[in-house]
Amino acid sequence: MKGLNVAVVDCDYPQHSIIKQKKRDMEVVRITAVYQNRLVEQAGRLKKKAYPVIGSTPANCMAD
Repeated sequence: MKGLNVAVVDCDYPQHSIIKQKKRDMEVVRITAVYQNRLVEQAGRLKKKAYPVIGSTPANCMAD
């Protein structure tokens, strides 16, 4: 909403639960036309792509 770029670093090693949730969400979007349309509308409205989720460990998160 404020035009900032966002990334998520998932340091929940070894589970990486945020990465797993995003993969499940993207699979639902891939197979569901309604969600595909909503994603396109949101990207157009916000002028932003979906934020990346990066897997890391607590020791490496700042470098990643």
